[in-house]
Amino acid sequence: MAQDPAPKHLTITLDFDLQTANSTVSEARVRAAYRAAAEAALAAATEQLPEGSIKEVTAELDWSYRWIGEPEVLFTRDGQG
Repeated sequence: MAQDPAPKHLTITLDFDLQTANSTVSEARVRAAYRAAAEAALAAATEQLPEGSIKEVTAELDWSYRWIGEPEVLFTRDGQG
């Protein structure tokens, strides 16, 4: 009897660093950019992957402010952080 193939997942992360002088980016524009990016990623994956290989696609929108842009190393295995 044939075995089911092992599940494989492709995760794509897009991080848009938005900087607008003296302005903010509206929620409508953020959502539109998110939808456009998700649709473009799906179209590209559909074109490149074997037909019928995409079982499910999920997308997530996270809108946040980052006040500090420099990550701090809190721990490294060799104790150098």
